Amino acid sequence: MMERRAYLNQLVSWKDQDIIKLVSGVRHCGKTTILKMYQEYLLNSGVDQSQIISINFDDLESEELLDYHKLYQYIKDRQYEMTRRKQKK
Repeated sequence: MMERRAYLNQLVSWKDQDIIKLVSGVRHCGKTTILKMYQEYLLNSGVDQSQIISINFDDLESEELLDYHKLYQYIKDRQYEMTRRKQKK
């Protein structure tokens, strides 16, 4: 995996901000690599895997999430699951 430290540092600087992190760019410029590096950083920092939502829209498994209503519902369901897990602890 190619290091993209400057981009990773930008994501890390927004870590505890209550905003969605989005990486965009042309095809094959390293977006997935940066996001995988960020996920590794989060996991190594103690973030539980269940708190990370990662969707690859190139996978056929995610095809139905191209419909924004279904995507919204998927994210809301994941948030609900995460909230329930926190309450049980």
